[in-house]
Amino acid sequence: MRAKRTSEENRIKSLQKFDITPGEYDRMLKRQGGGCAICSREPSEHRRLAVDHDHKTKEIRGLLCGRCNVALGLLDDSVSRLLEAIYYLKG
Repeated sequence: MRAKRTSEENRIKSLQKFDITPGEYDRMLKRQGGGCAICSREPSEHRRLAVDHDHKTKEIRGLLCGRCNVALGLLDDSVSRLLEAIYYLKG
């Protein structure tokens, strides 16, 4: 039976995928005030922030909590879809 990866192992794998160092990650996190770039939720021992990137250019945009990262993905990173969702929520 294979053991689950630890949060730290997942974090290191993510950093390697985007070719950034732990120091760069920490500086990005500090620039964002220590939390998600959208909702400000802080990472915990068990929940790291995802490295968010533009899927077309591969440029790193920032660090997001899981919920915000998934929300953008479900909206296909589309500004127009996000605006439509905002208009919908406003009624």
